[in-house]
Amino acid sequence: MKFIRKLSLTVVILVLCAVFAVGFNFFIFLYTPSSPTQSIYVEIPRAASFRKISHILQEKHLITNRWFFLLLGRYKRLTSRLQSGEYLIPPNTRPLRLLSILSTGKVLLHPVTIPEGLTAKDIADILESKSVCSAYKFYNLAMCPHRIVCLAEQFRNLEGVLFPDTYLFPKNYPPAMVIHKMVKRFCKIYTPKMRKRAKEIGMTDREVITLASMIEKEALLKREMPIISSVFHNRLKKGMRLQSDPTVIYDLPYFTGKLKKEDLRRPTPHNTYRFKGLPPDPICNPGRAAILAALYPAKTDYLYFVARNDGTHVFSKTLDQHNIAVLLYQRQPPATPNQKESPTGENPGRVSPSGSPLTHPH
Repeated sequence: MKFIRKLSLTVVILVLCAVFAVGFNFFIFLYTPSSPTQSIYVEIPRAASFRKISHILQEKHLITNRWFFLLLGRYKRLTSRLQSGEYLIPPNTRPLRLLSILSTGKVLLHPVTIPEGLTAKDIADILESKSVCSAYKFYNLAMCPHRIVCLAEQFRNLEGVLFPDTYLFPKNYPPAMVIHKMVKRFCKIYTPKMRKRAKEIGMTDREVITLASMIEKEALLKREMPIISSVFHNRLKKGMRLQSDPTVIYDLPYFTGKLKKEDLRRPTPHNTYRFKGLPPDPICNPGRAAILAALYPAKTDYLYFVARNDGTHVFSKTLDQHNIAVLLYQRQPPATPNQKESPTGENPGRVSPSGSPLTHPH
């Protein structure tokens, strides 16, 4: 019996020593920070297990013991809540703080600039080049019908409301979240005052954005946007075709940089040489200046404009004035009354690329 008692006491002492040793080492683990001098970059793969993550953190010298980190995660009930992505862990980060960073998803954000006037496809390509999300998945989602909450209007796709700006996105971000942020930014820019103005000029919100997208594509200088807008408004009031080259280009799968006569003949949905009125949808994603220009056009009698090839345009009230401007700035002969009409029913004295309601009204 004495031997059994001594053995039992010895076992208890050994267990207590082991518990004390583990507890002491765990205490040391909890208060051992990462690198004291520099931040450490770490990427957590998608769908990685907690054990895999612990192994990665130990390899990066962010923790000293992955088994203690697993024990800490289980104690905090966070083993299934660590989020994938890129992280920049600050110097002197202790395991408890590290667990908090990874479980709350404080991932590294990258600035992504979306310039004004890009199409949804262009934006998709930029996002993929920055490793934000798949271009294919983003584009297909953006081209689906959506109801824009701030407009209370159904859009056939999101072309026009993916607002151009500089955003901060993490790597491998869900396309739906990217779209949500861009549309939310649009809704902040397109104010109730703008919606009220759209009603005052007899346009729907989608028509305003569609016109703004055309202005964005035609104008190189913001100061000319209200004047270009006035040309489009004036032509709409007179029932003239808008004849804007960018609307034709939008439907061309492969554009070589120069429009051909057969391109103008194509009965594509957005071709304003073939169809009167605005296109059915925006042809790009305009910025705030273009939207304001669509809502507040300059008061002019202009019906034509032609590019000077220096970023500016010459605006004309009559076809004769316009033909002279074409001859001066585009080195093309002006249209004459004896010329045959083009397949669009218009006089062929048009000019591309930057200034295009240029031809004779139908």
